[in-house]
This record gives sequence, structure tokens and C-alpha cells, in this order.
Amino acid sequence: MLNRSLLFVPADKEKMLRKINELQADLIIIDLEDAVRVDEKHIGRDLIRKYIGDWEKPVFIRVNSIETSEFQVDMQLILEISNAVSLQGVMLPKSSSRRNIEELAEHLETIENQGSRQSKLSIIPLIESALGVHNSIEIASSHQRVMMLAFGGVDFTTDIGAQITDGEMELLYARSKLVIASRCANIKQPIDTVYTNFKDNDGFIENCIYVKQLGFAGKLLIHPSQIKSANAVFSPSKEEYEFAQRLVSRALTEKGAFQLDGKMIDKPIIEKAERILNEYELIKSKI
Repeated sequence: MLNRSLLFVPADKEKMLRKINELQADLIIIDLEDAVRVDEKHIGRDLIRKYIGDWEKPVFIRVNSIETSEFQVDMQLILEISNAVSLQGVMLPKSSSRRNIEELAEHLETIENQGSRQSKLSIIPLIESALGVHNSIEIASSHQRVMMLAFGGVDFTTDIGAQITDGEMELLYARSKLVIASRCANIKQPIDTVYTNFKDNDGFIENCIYVKQLGFAGKLLIHPSQIKSANAVFSPSKEEYEFAQRLVSRALTEKGAFQLDGKMIDKPIIEKAERILNEYELIKSKI
């Protein structure tokens, strides 16, 4: 499954829910938390029930945080829609500990046992606090359902009392910690926080390039206009693909480290090249 672009869609916006199949985002995150007022969450749940069977895109539901009463209502919703083919899992906001993930996993296990779902529902922990960043390695390795980590930079900045700057140096440590935690847990590369000015495409592209260099695989998106640029930046370029082809082909004839185009090539670089080939072919198959 590709994860270059994860678009938030408010659960109470019926017009947007009807257009989900037209979107080119790799994953759709139906948002029942911050995007929906407390007194309208029931509307969002009803709309999910109405349209879940129509969606052909992979969908995650961002439920309410585990400390709220709304979480239990959300779990009832997941039970009701658990057999939907499009439903791939749950995004858990404000994930701050291993126990948060274990508790959600227990709910999902119960839900699957009560239904006839053939595949396991995945979890995307959304890290939004100092405690979440501090515990990111234990969160990433807490359960086999954890697919990848996502970073909520806006709430994180508020939590630590930092100022938001153009260079985003206030986020560098947290971002790096999530990249390292994901690698230590052997899960997918993490997904970076939203870029709030969706009208600034040049700034968005620059931001995507920067976090890709840090080790992120994609971005959380707040507007459909950001999808095309995110997909472009986080896709392997033709040059990267062709170099990976030559590298992997050469590796088949070598027993150890070797040089290619003046660069020393060893096992980790070969593995990265193989990932590039797989991702490129997956993208090509979806065009």
C-alpha cells in the first residue's frame, strides 16, 4: 500500500464524502475528531455508515482520543462497518504510550472476532505531544497492528510551548525521533504533519522535499490541492528508478560490497534500491 499522501476528510461533510473515489490520495483519513464539532459527531458517524460501502479507496477512521467518551461510541461504529472492504484501520490521535495502542488493539480484536472480516485492521498512531515523542519507540513497537507513525506537528508545538517558525527547527528533534523509532520497530517510514497553508504550493513542495530527506514517506494533507504535489515528491524519480535497476542487477553478480558510478554499494543500499523498484512498479500499476 502506498502512503505518499494521506488526506483528512471531515466526517460531517457529505459533499466531500461523496467524492472520495475521485481523489488521487493514497489513503483517505475520515476525521471524526478535530474536524467535527462534538454536537455533530453523530452526523459524521451516520454519514460514514451511509457511504462506507461505496468507497473504493483505502480508508482509515481517525477516531476520538482514547480518554474521551466519544472513543467508545467510535468503537461501536467500527464494529458496525468492520466488514467494509475499503476500511483498512484506525488512526489514534494523541497517542502517547504503549498502553494506548494495546487498548485500541484489544478493541479491534474483539470487533474482528464478532464479525467476519478476513484481514486485520491496522493502527496509525498520531504522535502529537512531548510524551508521545518521548515514547515513540515503545509506541511503534507496541503491537503488530501498528502500520506506521504519523506526526501531529501543530499540537506538538503547542504542547512544548514552542513558536512556529518558517524553518521548523522546533520540529526537527521530534521528526528525527519518529524516523528512528519507526526503523527500530521495523515498520513503515512515518508520515509527516500537515502543511496548513494549502494555497502555498511552492512552500508545500519545499516542505515535502525537506521531510523526505529526513526519512518521511509522505504527508498528512488538509486539502485535495496538495495531493498531486505530495505524490510527485514522495515518488521515486525516473533517475532513481533507473539507477536502482542497474544497482540491483549488478548486485546479482557480486558476492559482497562493490562500486557503482564511484559509490560504494553494500547491503543496506541494495535493500533501499529494491524498495525503490517495488514502489515504482506499484505506482506504475495504479496509473
